[in-house]
Amino acid sequence: MTDAQCHTWEITYIDLLIFFLGRVYNIFHSHIQRLSSIFWNNNYESHSMSSLNSAARILQLLASRERNLTVTDVVEGLGMPKSSSSRLLKQMMDCGLLERDKRTLAYGPSLLMLELAHQVRAATPLLERMERAVQELAQETGHTGYISALDESGKHVVVLRVHHGAHPLRVVTSPGHRLPAFATSTGRALLARLDDEAIRARFSDDFDCASEGAPKTVLALIQQLERVRDRGWALALNEALPGVGSLSCAVSDPQAGQTLSFCLSFPVSLAQPELIDTLARRLVGHASSIGRAAGDSFWNAQS
Repeated sequence: MTDAQCHTWEITYIDLLIFFLGRVYNIFHSHIQRLSSIFWNNNYESHSMSSLNSAARILQLLASRERNLTVTDVVEGLGMPKSSSSRLLKQMMDCGLLERDKRTLAYGPSLLMLELAHQVRAATPLLERMERAVQELAQETGHTGYISALDESGKHVVVLRVHHGAHPLRVVTSPGHRLPAFATSTGRALLARLDDEAIRARFSDDFDCASEGAPKTVLALIQQLERVRDRGWALALNEALPGVGSLSCAVSDPQAGQTLSFCLSFPVSLAQPELIDTLARRLVGHASSIGRAAGDSFWNAQS
């Protein structure tokens, strides 16, 4: 069933920084002004960028490496001269953006970065982050994207947002539409966050199946949810409407107590292994980034 139809300090704070760098500058404008005043007069002959932009690139490199950086890392990763790299790292440390390990002499994020990340996170709700991802995915793939949540009963999914794709065979479901959670990819992505005992308590074996493709028993549902937990995404084909498929991921924000799922809907005629693999990798990439930023323990564990 298509989603279209069916609807921590644990956080990796450097991922947050790279994801919301522009917003970080606005939140801590005074710090950025100080950074700019210190760096503004630096000039690298081999780069036509300001030192402030160079500092941002160092932060991005720090995020991608997921470990502290040495001067050599910056030289090799960004192509900066060694003297310039060393000077810029020291200035970023003096500015309070980085801290230096006395044993390894490598540079890592400072407490200011952690505080900054928490402020960015508080200012950017899960739904907003997910909506950006779905819009980007719909534009990239041409398939319609959806964001959904479980309703108050926990047995149905409700469509919250729709972003239309360019595909001429797209299937559209309006926000507010509800469908059985067990028979949709968005619903199963959300239900996979529950343990088996909770699933048994929530459902009985008298499933009113919308199609032959949906699970018929609680045991069959639990088996499908285990696969979702293993790979991080849920797939539904020919469950809601004939000829329609969807692929979904879920993300939780433990601080807000919110869990949402998002998906791409596509014609089943296109559901070849190559397409499913491509869409799954794109969805998981976005879900992992959003989840790590939100402090989702599932996605943090996948890192």
